Amino acid sequence: MQENQLYFLMVAEELNITKAAQKAFISQQCMSNHIRRLEETYNTLLFNRRPRLSLTPAGELLAATLRQIKLLDDNLRNELSEENVNFRGKINLGITWSRSNILLPPVVAKYKKAYPNVEIIVHNNITDNLENRLLCGYLDLAVGTGLINSPHIEVKPLNQENIFLAISDHLMEQYFPDSYPVCKERFRAGVSLADFADCPFILNTPQERLYDLMSEMFRQQGLKLNVIFQSDSSDIRSQLCGADVGVSLFSELLLQYVNRQNRLQPVDNQLNIYPVNGDFPAYRMIAFYHKNIFQAQYIKVFIEMLAEQAILYRYQEK
Repeated sequence: MQENQLYFLMVAEELNITKAAQKAFISQQCMSNHIRRLEETYNTLLFNRRPRLSLTPAGELLAATLRQIKLLDDNLRNELSEENVNFRGKINLGITWSRSNILLPPVVAKYKKAYPNVEIIVHNNITDNLENRLLCGYLDLAVGTGLINSPHIEVKPLNQENIFLAISDHLMEQYFPDSYPVCKERFRAGVSLADFADCPFILNTPQERLYDLMSEMFRQQGLKLNVIFQSDSSDIRSQLCGADVGVSLFSELLLQYVNRQNRLQPVDNQLNIYPVNGDFPAYRMIAFYHKNIFQAQYIKVFIEMLAEQAILYRYQEK
């Protein structure tokens, strides 16, 4: 594809020339010039400039056509890479930030020994946005959670995760004064969120898949929790738990942040990890990719390594 066509697709996705220019590492003026020249080539307006940037009907048609061209081009590149004995290629990987911080360092270190000539480019975002970017052809592979809505996407489960509650010793003593520390042992078998309804909660943001699952958990138990802070960073939430700000919920893989925080905690104020009981929808970590894009062997191996690494993070009570 031509450079100005790729730039047009970036602007069509962002509907913001400044953001698209930043992603392309060019100036806003340079991006505007590319769009203007493309409009001159096709002798039509591709974007409405007012009241805000939007695609014209011609722009919609061009965007759809160029996405198909990009899909064919990516397929060709992948198939040619498959025939290359040195496996030269590129993986545009989309993944949520918290999971990339846990999964990618060990996986990439192992993968690069097998495929030193494959370049990996990581794009961090929430699962819903990754799904959209995959359909638009900007990603070769994505890792996220929950269900995928599009029939054009192939899903490979990596791991099914349980949900856990983390609470510091200090908060346990504060909110369970009559039964502390005996309750610590009692909760090891599993907890109900109703037991902690009086505690302040630190939750994910509503844009995340785990938030939907937690909302269902609250609904089933008829709970309205005291939510005092929300963040899409598992690291921040685990640190706030360690500072006695509140309790939080973590999926299984992301307990690694709680374990890291515990290594920094004083001996008399550790973070306790308890499985949450309840008949809740399954929470899965998944790899997903476009059904119509050829998957080179080096991408399939990367997915296999992700699955192997995910299993290593199954929770084991200490």
